[in-house]
Amino acid sequence: MMKKSDAIYDEITQQVGFIFDEILNLINQYRQEPRVVDAKIKEIWTDFYDGLICFLDQKKLNRNVLRKPYIQHSEKCFLKHRENYERNTENAYLIKLRPKTQFIDPPQRQILTTEERIKLGRLHFHINAELKTYWRSRTVDTKTPQQLWGNFYLSLIYCSGCNDLSQLTAIGNTLIDEMQQSRTSLCSKLYRADYKKITNPLVLHYRTQHRYYGNQIEEKNIYQWRHVWFNPYAQMFMEGIKRQGVLAQNPRCVIEAIIAVFDVISVQVDVSEQIQELKKILRCSDQALIDMGALKTFKHVNLGLEIHPDLSLDMCLSEVLQNRLKTVSLTPQDQKAAWFKEQALTKDDAFTSSSQRPSLQTEVAQLEMITAHQQLKEIPFELMLFERDEEKSKQNKKRQRKSESIKLMRWKHMQKSLQKKKTAVHSKEQNLIEAQLRLLGWIFDLKEKNNKVSSIERYLSSMAKDYLFHIYMYEDAIETMNTQDYEELYESVLNGIDDRDEIQRTSKPNMRQGRAQYAFGRLKSFHTFCIQKYGTPQVSNFKYNTFQRVQLCHAKLVSPQIFNQLKQKLMLKINACSTLQEQEYMQQLQLMYLLAYRLGLRLNEIRGLTFAEIICPELIWKNSQHNQDIQIRITLKNNVYRRLKSQNANRQLDLNAVLLKDEMEFIKQYLNTYFSHINLIQPIDKRLVFSSKGEILSELYITQMTQILFNEIIGKDHNYSFHSFRHSAANHLAIAWCGSKEMVMTYTDYTWNHAKLMRKYLFGECAIEHEGVIQHKWRLLADWMGHSSIEQTASHYLHTLDLLAIDRIYNTPCLVHHSLVNTLLGEQQTKDEIDLRQYIQNNKGFDFYHQSLALKKLQPFPIIKTQSDMTASSYEIIRCYIERLEYKEHIWLQRCIWLAAKWKSPKLSKLKWEQNSTESMDEQYLLEFYDDALKRNFDPKTLVLFTELEQPLKAKALSALAILIQHTKLRKNYIHFQYRFDENNKPKMKWIMGDFIIGIQQLLPDNVKLKTDNYPVNIKQKSREIKVSFRDGNEKNITLCVVFGLMLEAIKNDYLWEIA
Repeated sequence: MMKKSDAIYDEITQQVGFIFDEILNLINQYRQEPRVVDAKIKEIWTDFYDGLICFLDQKKLNRNVLRKPYIQHSEKCFLKHRENYERNTENAYLIKLRPKTQFIDPPQRQILTTEERIKLGRLHFHINAELKTYWRSRTVDTKTPQQLWGNFYLSLIYCSGCNDLSQLTAIGNTLIDEMQQSRTSLCSKLYRADYKKITNPLVLHYRTQHRYYGNQIEEKNIYQWRHVWFNPYAQMFMEGIKRQGVLAQNPRCVIEAIIAVFDVISVQVDVSEQIQELKKILRCSDQALIDMGALKTFKHVNLGLEIHPDLSLDMCLSEVLQNRLKTVSLTPQDQKAAWFKEQALTKDDAFTSSSQRPSLQTEVAQLEMITAHQQLKEIPFELMLFERDEEKSKQNKKRQRKSESIKLMRWKHMQKSLQKKKTAVHSKEQNLIEAQLRLLGWIFDLKEKNNKVSSIERYLSSMAKDYLFHIYMYEDAIETMNTQDYEELYESVLNGIDDRDEIQRTSKPNMRQGRAQYAFGRLKSFHTFCIQKYGTPQVSNFKYNTFQRVQLCHAKLVSPQIFNQLKQKLMLKINACSTLQEQEYMQQLQLMYLLAYRLGLRLNEIRGLTFAEIICPELIWKNSQHNQDIQIRITLKNNVYRRLKSQNANRQLDLNAVLLKDEMEFIKQYLNTYFSHINLIQPIDKRLVFSSKGEILSELYITQMTQILFNEIIGKDHNYSFHSFRHSAANHLAIAWCGSKEMVMTYTDYTWNHAKLMRKYLFGECAIEHEGVIQHKWRLLADWMGHSSIEQTASHYLHTLDLLAIDRIYNTPCLVHHSLVNTLLGEQQTKDEIDLRQYIQNNKGFDFYHQSLALKKLQPFPIIKTQSDMTASSYEIIRCYIERLEYKEHIWLQRCIWLAAKWKSPKLSKLKWEQNSTESMDEQYLLEFYDDALKRNFDPKTLVLFTELEQPLKAKALSALAILIQHTKLRKNYIHFQYRFDENNKPKMKWIMGDFIIGIQQLLPDNVKLKTDNYPVNIKQKSREIKVSFRDGNEKNITLCVVFGLMLEAIKNDYLWEIA
């Protein structure tokens, strides 16, 4: 059986033979006109090539890597026919066509073997060792500032792992600014301030300009904030620089300073190759040095740190040090807000926090990506450049290709029509016409440069529709657009195309989407033409040859300190809620914050969470033991309420691994409550975990409440949002899984024991033995966050990778000869070797270290459940007591036992209420009452909530409940009231039956009616008891259910029991 590829090759071979026969006929016909022959041969091959591409598309070979062998086969067949013709034919015509398609294969990613990594690592490890030996010797040359700067930069390269030229320059200038301003605000200690017995490394916070990635924009420049280990060597040399006077640094100064030191130590170690490479770099222009990234001379210096026996640097953090893994640290403002800002809650804060609450809302949000074709539909004008081909045959579904001449004629006719039309329309449409005319002018310019019509059509399809749509959105005339207008226009066009590419990458992860890059080149060509033809201004969008979308990372981190304050302020708002429904919303919000903060869930993932995605058999089976350990997992997948962002967002998260003990208990009680109340008729995949009366909690409400809380904690203009919790989870999990004990205890609210259990639980016993170098923990973190790679997680969410890297590399001796200390600092040390780590910690003269910031020990704020919390409602307390003997000491339970006994037992009808008087009371009455209510399908949500009544109605309902507590007898399906009269036939009671009826009716829903028997009382009758019952819409007696519900409402009001 013939393979599919063989059949395609045979078909191509046959078609090439046909077109070569056509070329031979053409040669015989026009032999005397060589120019005509050459042009027509080229046209025949072009048409064949276009047809070949369509043929391969039909075979689903639509990528260059798949098309390449077939295109090359067609070209070889043609050349073979050409060779046979010229060899076997006398006076053969010299065919000039030699087709050869250029395929640009991307360079293969360099993957080093373990042996290669060790070899390169040993080279730099040896240089590092010799450099430290040089610093321990008497021969250190520090006479000039250049020598000091060279030693400073080499310490950053070989000790701190920083080899990026722009970063080295930025670090130097940052320290110069700090010294000139006499401040140390950008320096901080890595660990908590109370760690006195260990070396607490110093961290420098700096920023460097980046072309397209960062977390701060200033004057149209994008900056990337980073952390670097300000190692003891660097601190010492900086003190010497401070005494000799500082000079502003630039990339050329950095390289020259490094060469100056290498020249000195070249006697001890062979660094001739490094010196030659650095001198070669110096030949570059100043701008080229500014744009340069990592220095190739030190490309593999991180491998020396990886193989260092005293360090535990893994490959991922090694890539962070080498700046090959995109990441940003927090800005100084955000770092201060997250870690160094102290704020105690005052009474005024408590009042303000409790009073600010948005109104409750619900919504269903749907997002849709608008295509370029849909955008054009919004334009109410005719676009001749994209009008439909009226001559296209409806019967023939195959792609039809016209000759170049017909297409060019059509475009020229279109150009004339638009020029005539332009003067007769208003300005809005004039812009569109002018844009089309410019595109047409570009088309004819490309044709004059011998571009194929098929290529020109491809150029138009890549960006013209987006260009026209954004021109339509521009208000003023296109002729008046300035440089800023054009830059914003092109940025919008390319970002819109890239957004659609991103969606395609998400839905089809195995397909490469490069339309934005292709459109970038076409827009650049088009704008160059406009500069020459129309005098449009130069723009910075096309400064580089490749498209890189500016990625501004919104690096925010909700630290444990901020989360503690948020929980406190949220609790104040919960306690100030006026209705139980509002409390329910706020309790749900508290749990939403917890899941986002611990698990890193997105807002739509939480809002659309269903019970089908909760895996916890222990909470479903009613016979399970309450005290047993339970396992709760969330399996995220698409459902009817939301679509996950990508295929990688389908994941399973284990709550037991990452939640604290009180948080697990909180979630367990919440789920336990809702598992017992969910609607069994509704399918499980449609039962929302977070809902109120069947509706999803409003995204607008969550956003507004989150904004209010962060405003109260941080202040305004902070740019924190609900998504900031996801950033926090990523960083805290990275620290808990990959950081040292000091890192865990400094930056998270996990204990070290909890972190070790987490690692053992997630990684396994074997991995823990080699946890310093294992790599799959980073893969696990990316999977946990729903990402395809750790690169994606790092560039968007991880803002502590620099700190984690410093945590791995700082713990190594930093020894110098005492003569160096004496020379630089003016000391009189006599000890031969000095360990700078201890020396700096004990010497107050090092301002950068001793005046730097340090975190303080965190005091956690546990989750507190209010008395009227939905996770501990009155019904839930009774149910948990009856089923699992929980809440034995709860006051609401004691009141229930007392009421059930008083109402149901004739002997106890005159019983007086006293707290703690139920210890010897028979609880059987409550058990019977509970069973009778459940048999009659009791629903705790049947009655109108007391808290939802207006104040005048609350007073009436309260009076009725007081009568119910004191004077009711419950007999079968009725409640009885004994009506007694005195000698004057007046009631002896101090209460009035009418007040009871009016008050109770306030708590009854519309479909429940109160009925009385023997009321008004006939004093002539022997029986003077009034019987009251409650009926539903079908006249069914539901008195037991209603009274049980009234009891649950009555036990919550303390005032009723003060007067009982």
